[in-house]
Amino acid sequence: MKTYTKEELKAILEKHYKWLIGNGGGRADLSNADLRYADLSFANLRSANLSNADLSYAYLSYAYLSYANLSNANLSSADLPAPAMFLLCSWGAVSDKLTTELMRYDASNHPNPEKFDEWAAGGDCPYQSGFQRCANFTEKRDLWKKGKTKSARELALMLFKEKKIKYSDGI
Repeated sequence: MKTYTKEELKAILEKHYKWLIGNGGGRADLSNADLRYADLSFANLRSANLSNADLSYAYLSYAYLSYANLSNANLSSADLPAPAMFLLCSWGAVSDKLTTELMRYDASNHPNPEKFDEWAAGGDCPYQSGFQRCANFTEKRDLWKKGKTKSARELALMLFKEKKIKYSDGI
């Protein structure tokens, strides 16, 4: 597991930010990193690779994690952002049950939830008109069905379990 000094981590995050804004730099690859106790509060970790990272006791409050890869990460005793932020991480393919639940969550937060029925019937993606998704995963038209929507917390916990993320139940 790779350990970084504060200065090294700061440099990686600065390069990552430059990459995000299209000004050189490079995407942050913090996979397999020892980030225990790291202060990543308010860090822009969009699209960063944090798979297999040890983020136990890390400060992640207000961190921006959209499209980040947290597969097999350790978030035990970490200071975490809101559960909805974890739904924006890049989850890829998930189980059919979780896919259905995440699609319901996406639909419940869309200004025109009926667009999901049209999409399931072969229509256009409900998000092509510029609305941002509430969860990033691989959806499946054939699994779409209306139903009760789970909370962001319930869905984040389901994702953590399925993606083998260690966490303390402080989320």
